[in-house]
Amino acid sequence: MIGGLVAGVAVIALAPAADATVFVNNTYHIGDMPHFYLTSGTPFSESITANFGDGFSSPVQFDDKFEFTIPQNGLGSGSISTSFSSKNNKLIITDLLINGVHFVVPSNGSGQFLAVNDIPILNGVLNTIEVIGTTSKLGGTYSGTATFAAVPEAASWMMMLAGFGLVGAAMRKRRTSLTFA
Repeated sequence: MIGGLVAGVAVIALAPAADATVFVNNTYHIGDMPHFYLTSGTPFSESITANFGDGFSSPVQFDDKFEFTIPQNGLGSGSISTSFSSKNNKLIITDLLINGVHFVVPSNGSGQFLAVNDIPILNGVLNTIEVIGTTSKLGGTYSGTATFAAVPEAASWMMMLAGFGLVGAAMRKRRTSLTFA
């Protein structure tokens, strides 16, 4: 089915442990394949950055779905954009869904841009970025960046606060034991 949508899965293993494997499923078109890949960090890093996007060389309606899991809790942020120089190479994002939440990607005279922040990412939960749109006569491209920042678990926060408390108490005790003659 040339020019139509074809569902396919590309699984990319990014960690050696089977129970903590990060993977990405891509739905793609014949002749065009969206990408989603890590540009910094590992699945276990406190900060992970990935790029994603797709490009087309002819008119098409597309529905690209990127699915991934991360073996830790945290918050996601990112951006997506398109650019074009004429009506012949326009790519318009009509719908953007992140974990099922709809976002509108605003347009200007030469493209579209949207940045989002504080998207909850949970350990082992399947997350999705779905980009739906159309291209004009000569096709077009879109690109995005997704960043993940780990959020320490409650036990880690408690240990950190207790450590600050002990340091403060030690400094206070040390300060009160000094005497001047």
